[in-house]
Amino acid sequence: MVISKTEPPKVNIKVKGKFIEQIEEFKYLGQLITTDARSDDEINSRITITKSAFTKLSRILTSKRVGLLTRLRVMKCLVWSPFLYASETWTLNKNTEKRIEAMEMWIYRRMQRISWKEKVTNKKVLDSVGLQRPELLLTIQRRKMKYYCHLRRHDSIQKRILEGKIDGRRGRGRRRQTWLGNIQETSQMKMCEVCEAALDRRRWRTVTAHLRDRMAPSWHSI
Repeated sequence: MVISKTEPPKVNIKVKGKFIEQIEEFKYLGQLITTDARSDDEINSRITITKSAFTKLSRILTSKRVGLLTRLRVMKCLVWSPFLYASETWTLNKNTEKRIEAMEMWIYRRMQRISWKEKVTNKKVLDSVGLQRPELLLTIQRRKMKYYCHLRRHDSIQKRILEGKIDGRRGRGRRRQTWLGNIQETSQMKMCEVCEAALDRRRWRTVTAHLRDRMAPSWHSI
């Protein structure tokens, strides 16, 4: 595989006289890796898997005979879990965040058997399940913050890759969102402050615990 922002060039690599096949995507430890190094295709794949898991459990998750609190616990255990797999490594942008929150609202609406035709607002749907705002995106951001703290405090190849610099000039066009950029945006701190704060486990836990207060609502009323 050749990672490139544009169309990846064709390469010919021989091992013992045989050419190695060049591919555009592959699964590594259950996660989809693509030539553009983006997380969009992996997130779309996880959304499909999550909706499939919900459908298989729909008789339980939509049953009025089962208490709502019990159904929410089952949903978070068996439906959210496959979606959150390796979510610490995702680089999110506004579009992917909206898709994640849309999927969460899709789940809540089906659990309450609320049709889109009824034109019930997201706020009312959240009220019906005892929530003030969607929680899935917040869960992902907290996982990423904890993972960054772990990487920052330990000398590892992951840390060197994350903080390393590449020689050369950046190409034209708007700069792509980065994983570290997500951490900075989520914490609402300067990068130098982020690097320093992550070394203090107690301080970083406080920052992570107050993410809900820092996050501005991104979901819509309808």
